[in-house]
Amino acid sequence: MLRLAARLRERGVAQLAGAGFLNYSQPDLTQATARLVAQGATAIRVLPYFLIDGYFVQVSLRQQVAQMAANYPNVAFSMAPAFGEHPALAQLVQKRANQAWPDLDYAQAGLLVMVHGSPRPASNAPIEAVAERVRQATPWAAVQVCFMDLNEPSIAEALDRLVAQGLKQLVAVPYFIQFGSHVREDLPEIIQAGRDRHAHTTIVLAKHLDYDELLIDVLTDRVAEHRPVITNG
Repeated sequence: MLRLAARLRERGVAQLAGAGFLNYSQPDLTQATARLVAQGATAIRVLPYFLIDGYFVQVSLRQQVAQMAANYPNVAFSMAPAFGEHPALAQLVQKRANQAWPDLDYAQAGLLVMVHGSPRPASNAPIEAVAERVRQATPWAAVQVCFMDLNEPSIAEALDRLVAQGLKQLVAVPYFIQFGSHVREDLPEIIQAGRDRHAHTTIVLAKHLDYDELLIDVLTDRVAEHRPVITNG
C-alpha cells in the first residue's frame, strides 16, 4: 500500500497520497487523515484497498470515513469503489499463473482462482467477471473460482472436479492482495491436501496478487469514480 501510494503521487493522480489501515497496522485511518489535513488537504478521496465491496468496505470503512468527515467539516470526503472487475486484475491473475508455470500447456490445464468469499452474492460477482476475462483471454481447459468458506464450490471441491475432468496440470492462484494467514498457512495446507489426494496430478500454488504495477491502473481508474460521503454531523 505504501509503495502504491507513492506511485500514485508520482503519476500525478493526487498531490498528496497516504495509506491508512482499518486494523492491525499503523497508521490507522484517523492518523492517516490527520496527516493529510496537516499537509493542507481540503478534499480527501478514500480508495478502498479491497478486491470487492464486501462488509469491510460497505460497513466498517464507510462508518470510519463518515466519522472522519464529521471530525473535519471543512474537508470534502469522498469514497471510491473497491477494485471490482477491473481488466487489470484478470491480467494480474494470468501473470501470477505464468510466473508459477511458465511453459504450461493451457489446453491441458486448469486454473483455480482461490478467494475468501462473501455471503453477499453481489460482492462475489466481480470475481466471477475477472475469471471470465481470464477465460476469454487465455485458452485454459478450465477456469474455476473457488472459495475458502461462505460459498461454493470450496477449493477442495473445485480441485477434485478439475481432476475428475482428466486435467493433469493445475495452477492455483490466491486471489488475495495481502500476505496474511490465509495465504501463508491455510491455502498451502489446502493445496497440499489436494496433492496428497491426487498424486498423479501436478498442482502448483502461485503467488498471491501482492504488489504489482498493474494495480496502479486499477487504483487510478477507481479514484476517478469517487462519490461524496454523506454524514449526519
